[in-house]
Amino acid sequence: MNDHLAFRAWRARLNAPPLPAWLGDALAGAVLGLLGLPSPLAVLAPLPLAFLHRRLARSPDGRAAFRTALVFALAFFTLHLAWLPASLGEVLGPLGGLLTVLVLPAAALTWAVPLALTRGVFGARTLAALPFAWVLLELLRTRGPLAFPWGNPGYALTGTPLAQLASVGGVALLTLLVTLTASVLAGLGSSRRPALLALFALWSAAWLWGRWVTPAPAPTPRTAVLVQGAIDPRLKARGRTLDELGVYLDLTRGALRSGAADLVVWPETASPLPASDPGVLPALRGLGVPLLVGAPGDVPGQARNSAYGVDGGVTGRQDKRVLVPFGESLPFSRVLGFLYTPVLRSLGMAGLTSLTPGRLLNVLPLRDLRAGVSICYESVFGPLSRQAVRAGANLLVVLSNDAWFGRGAGAEQHFQMGRLRAIETRRFLLRAGNDGVSAVVDPWGRVPFRAPRGQRGAYRVAFGVSSVRTPSVRYGDWVSWGSGVALLALLPLPTRRRGGRPGGPEAGAP
Repeated sequence: MNDHLAFRAWRARLNAPPLPAWLGDALAGAVLGLLGLPSPLAVLAPLPLAFLHRRLARSPDGRAAFRTALVFALAFFTLHLAWLPASLGEVLGPLGGLLTVLVLPAAALTWAVPLALTRGVFGARTLAALPFAWVLLELLRTRGPLAFPWGNPGYALTGTPLAQLASVGGVALLTLLVTLTASVLAGLGSSRRPALLALFALWSAAWLWGRWVTPAPAPTPRTAVLVQGAIDPRLKARGRTLDELGVYLDLTRGALRSGAADLVVWPETASPLPASDPGVLPALRGLGVPLLVGAPGDVPGQARNSAYGVDGGVTGRQDKRVLVPFGESLPFSRVLGFLYTPVLRSLGMAGLTSLTPGRLLNVLPLRDLRAGVSICYESVFGPLSRQAVRAGANLLVVLSNDAWFGRGAGAEQHFQMGRLRAIETRRFLLRAGNDGVSAVVDPWGRVPFRAPRGQRGAYRVAFGVSSVRTPSVRYGDWVSWGSGVALLALLPLPTRRRGGRPGGPEAGAP
């Protein structure tokens, strides 16, 4: 009797209802979050994405697909951006950290809505359409006042030979490869072996090509000095002083005692005053070396975040064009001003207003160098670097202040994403950060030098210049345009009823 009861209990456990579907969606999203940058396992991103694609393709309608995508994306961004509330909470206090949590559902919606629309529009062709939809949705995430490209699946390939494909089609081509792989894996079955073999051949060819086009490291003829002041951003927020300028001048003079340099790079907002200011320019001129200096803009009546070329005098100024949402700009402030006012007052930032964004591209000339400058956040927007190279830049420079990110993964993600700009354009990239990441990235994405994070110093590094034009530079967003055409081709054709009315099941019947 007891054995019979035990057997029945065992059978009941075997027939227990399965776990809720949303739990699997959340788990897959969490796995993608754990695999994301800066993890060296990011190349495995197609696996959890394959789970998502399969779930989307099998969803009965767009609403169910939306629920699946939203749960997946929330889990992903909760882990991928876990550093955001933690690091900004240190700077802005508990309320500031709590408010940044709102970024997570907002970012999740930028995935969930387009993916659900893809399922609703393409129906049985969802798996075929998803890779191209991903390319377009990631393009849209780089546009507008809320632009925030963190989490783009293409960056999963940054640390692999496959990243060299970015010289052909930018990060969009990497995104297409990752998500196409996910769709193929999601559709695998007994009759899909040819698709798997084709996918293996594609990855193998791209991997081998990436290794083939990457030359052995070679000596480079020029010297730059990257200056890392490691000044606490909270001190800057309380009020700028000329002591900051003194730190950078002393560090630079010390590095130049070891020998001449072709270029000195200071980070974002290194100087508290514009480089053209009469109290600053003579000191910069006295260094006797070409400089790139992060400082406030010198346009009267406007607050700008700028980079200056200085060589005897100011040779040019590049204003930051893409501002950090809710950090440097207050999106839709005319409509939401009634919300911003009490929140900013609670954060001790009453009176904060948006910076004025730059409108023009200015390649900064410094003797025979032509520097295409990105200021901090701008380094994750590929079109800006491509525009600079088309305008004659033979070198890319990033001025940053990632000290706001704290010691979490944010600064590392920022750096790893920016590495692709060097590959896309085949340019050396010099990066100077207030407390890091200060580094050199060569035209194949390798990092021959990286300064210790958080350590004050001036570092002499080697670099070169280039005048090549990659397909990515020449043809820009061709992958995105091609994806749009592919989606149009995949649209289901309207069927027609007997008598010529659209929509009937007997379309084409005699």
